Amino acid sequence: MIRKNLANFITISRIVGTLCLLPLKTLSVPFFYVYIYTGLTDVLDGFIARKLHTVSRLGSKLDSAADLLFYSVMMCKIWLYLVEYLPRYVIILIETILALRGLCYILNGLLKKEFSSRHTILNKATGLLLFLLPMMLKTSYLLYYSLFILLIAYISLFDELRYIFTKKENT
Repeated sequence: MIRKNLANFITISRIVGTLCLLPLKTLSVPFFYVYIYTGLTDVLDGFIARKLHTVSRLGSKLDSAADLLFYSVMMCKIWLYLVEYLPRYVIILIETILALRGLCYILNGLLKKEFSSRHTILNKATGLLLFLLPMMLKTSYLLYYSLFILLIAYISLFDELRYIFTKKENT
């Protein structure tokens, strides 16, 4: 029983960890401890599920919900830093991608009957780059790093939209 659900338990612990980030001071040492824990559990749940052959539809949906919650909490936590340190056009690009990603979730739900995003290399790359973003907030590379994330995120978005509007996946 525990072996069968271990990956889902790890994902649930990531959800709890994500919620624990809310009251913590952004970029503080406790924040980064919990933040790194959530990142490790994000990698670990999928690895464990594949290793134990317990990959499931529920696990995939739970992982997508945990990802959505994590990125929502992170945007709440770092938004003021981004607005303060990035040019307005970058903020508009971020707002646009967030809105379009939300639209993808809605369209995927309506057209594919799934509340999730695909676990493609592009989505994983975007997620990894976003995960590293808080480490870049106080550096002189923030603008360039943010633009790089946006480039990968927009390519990933167009791939996601292509998937949503086709009958089957063409990867």
